[in-house]
Amino acid sequence: MKCLILLSMLLLLPAVLFAEDYFQPIPMAEVLRFRNRPDVVVFDVNVKEIWEEHSIPGAVHIDTHDFERFLPKDKNAILIFYCAGPDSRRSAIAANTAIILGFRQVYVMRDGIFRWLSAGYPVE
Repeated sequence: MKCLILLSMLLLLPAVLFAEDYFQPIPMAEVLRFRNRPDVVVFDVNVKEIWEEHSIPGAVHIDTHDFERFLPKDKNAILIFYCAGPDSRRSAIAANTAIILGFRQVYVMRDGIFRWLSAGYPVE
């Protein structure tokens, strides 16, 4: 019986952890202002095709499945994630995972790269 309860809890854990977002949203203008600071890492979690066409200068492209290897050792670093736009959850999933891994200054630019482009911000 105890094993059944433990198994049930383990199966439900992802649903509980991702039931709400734990990161803070960050506006595009703030990303522009903070992106060159040494304590800030900007992560692009778009699919490779979008990354190859447009990315925020200096952003690190990551795959949401193995991105932990790209995270800084300093848990106090400021992490900013973005993806295609508000309809995509890739950046939210990556940000929530970073928080679970112990990072506390985690942000998501919900506007995404396409609104970044529309606003006329720099791209690579």
